[in-house]
Amino acid sequence: MLTFDLSRMSAAELERVLAREGVDLTSIASDVQRIVDGVKVRGDKALTMYSRQFDGLERGRLTLSREQVRSARRRVSEGVMRALITSKKRIETFHSRQSLRSFEYKDRCGTFGQKVVPLRRVGVYVPGGTAKYMSSVLMSCIPARIAGVKEIALCSPGRGGAIPDEIIAAADMCGVREIHPVGGAQSIAAMAYGTESIRPVQKIVGPGGSYVSAAKLLVRNDCEIDFLAGPSEILIIADSGAKTDAIASDMLAQLEHDPFARAVLVTTSIKVLEESKTELCLQIEKAARNEIASKAEKKGAIFIFAKSVDESIRFSNQYAPEHLLIDVRRPKALLSKIENAGSVFLGPSSSVAFGDYCAGTNHILPTMGVASMKSSLSVYDFLKVIPYQRLSAKGADILAPTVETLALSEGLPAHAAAARNRAKKVDE
Repeated sequence: MLTFDLSRMSAAELERVLAREGVDLTSIASDVQRIVDGVKVRGDKALTMYSRQFDGLERGRLTLSREQVRSARRRVSEGVMRALITSKKRIETFHSRQSLRSFEYKDRCGTFGQKVVPLRRVGVYVPGGTAKYMSSVLMSCIPARIAGVKEIALCSPGRGGAIPDEIIAAADMCGVREIHPVGGAQSIAAMAYGTESIRPVQKIVGPGGSYVSAAKLLVRNDCEIDFLAGPSEILIIADSGAKTDAIASDMLAQLEHDPFARAVLVTTSIKVLEESKTELCLQIEKAARNEIASKAEKKGAIFIFAKSVDESIRFSNQYAPEHLLIDVRRPKALLSKIENAGSVFLGPSSSVAFGDYCAGTNHILPTMGVASMKSSLSVYDFLKVIPYQRLSAKGADILAPTVETLALSEGLPAHAAAARNRAKKVDE
């Protein structure tokens, strides 16, 4: 654990906290490049080889059959299915309100507008590892479907080459008909460049580990991505009225993700700060994922005392957290001051866990300060905006002199001639 007084932090200490400690992608770049190049050149042969090597893929198809999907869905408990249905409905309710509209208008020069078009085919990556991220399936696929995406290719490494039934069930609920039991850098390359079993996609979304992030970085010139996901993080702003056991539980919920996770408390109360530290230690001792949380806590649990809530807000905007929980007396009053955050949780009842699963907002969020320039995954990520224009004869005549003046000033005489010729042809 690290403790600071915000008003007394040195520039070096502040930079250290703001910079975070994360996975160094440069150290694995050459290995990931080899995997990506292998799949790009050798297709399914390389995809199968790497999937067997890294994920324990058993012999069989690289795409699940409909019978495998139906069997997996039958094995999921009724309780989990009901919870998935509830989450799905709430995520749909929120994301269906995200609208980007087409428009058209006319003036004396012609007709102008924009056309909003969904991506036709996208790839969704769902992490494997020690947890079953069925919620990430919903968070990725529902916005894509609402946007109008026709085809979704889902890749997940699962465990021992077998995708957990719950992930398959969630994908089937979202209408995904293409599920591939492959993961890691090899699956990113397969979705980006295509193989015999997986046709290329226009965009890849979804969180993943270091190899997945490095692969997304390598393919982004050929295939669009959402953003590079770093370790999970939370920043809590609390005043003297906040409950320390609730603060500690929300911090632990992030620290249990992985050893590089971050949980930061910024509070105006020394009492809340000290009691939260004690409470977090107690909760980590009893945690089911104690080993992971204990590693993360050493550098990732940070406690900061601030003189005022306004000072806390200023720090938060510098930090640009993935999750921002505002646990103060009048939380909504502070929302207008928030400039940089992946997702904001207001008030003592708003645990980040609700946003992770079923509040309706998206949990695929920018990390490592990227919230200062990027938004959460949304319907907008799956849409393209295509502007169009139709100049009238009169419009060409009116605008040609403006084009000619600007183009000649920029040193581009052919542009001036093109506009002039169009106006000239109209006159004739």
